[in-house]
Amino acid sequence: MSTATAPPPETTPATGSPDRTGSKPNWVQRHHFFLRRLHSLTGIVPIGGFLLFHFYENGAIFYGVEAYDEMSRGAREIRYLEVLEIVIIFLPLLYHALYGLFIASYARNNTMSYNYGRNNLFMWQRVTGIITMLFILYHVWQFRFNAFRAGHADPDAVAAVMSQAHIFAFYIIGIVASSFHLGNGIWTFLITWGITIGKRAQRISQMVTTAISIVLSLVGVGIAVAFVSAAGGFVWPWR
Repeated sequence: MSTATAPPPETTPATGSPDRTGSKPNWVQRHHFFLRRLHSLTGIVPIGGFLLFHFYENGAIFYGVEAYDEMSRGAREIRYLEVLEIVIIFLPLLYHALYGLFIASYARNNTMSYNYGRNNLFMWQRVTGIITMLFILYHVWQFRFNAFRAGHADPDAVAAVMSQAHIFAFYIIGIVASSFHLGNGIWTFLITWGITIGKRAQRISQMVTTAISIVLSLVGVGIAVAFVSAAGGFVWPWR
């Protein structure tokens, strides 16, 4: 897999000069440099950090439903939680998702023309970004608004949802997609911000970020399996 530099650009938002059609670039296109870096930054801080905390929080299920219940109650008792969720999580996530869609709208699927590692990973970054966005929307709807009891996430309610085989399968896809999106996003973040310059630095960072994606996927899948075990096994939709 080639790791030297990013493949030929797949995005074409103008940064100050007229685009291919000759039309004058809009505000977003003129400020693409700053907006692109803000998009990269929000993917790591705070969104990536929250994903790690969320895995840590839900990982309490490994120690039993009582430990998870205690962890969940403690998290819900944070002062000004709703305000913090909006400012630190929701708004950065909304910007990251919307600008990510903007970038994807300019991208050309040229993996057939440039069919090598980094270009394929760029394509998968877009695909997993969309999957992750849908996954987060469902997750928030299900557990932030539907599955809360006594002001916190009831472990029995979470286990009951996760034990449904089709929802479990969706969660596995979402966990793997979000883990890959974060790991590969860290790789591009390091390049975007000029931290990894040169083939060797990018090759090493790719190995590290790939390991991060794998570890996060395994942890996330393990958490999902633990919830299913707490529920006593799967509930199949055809029963």
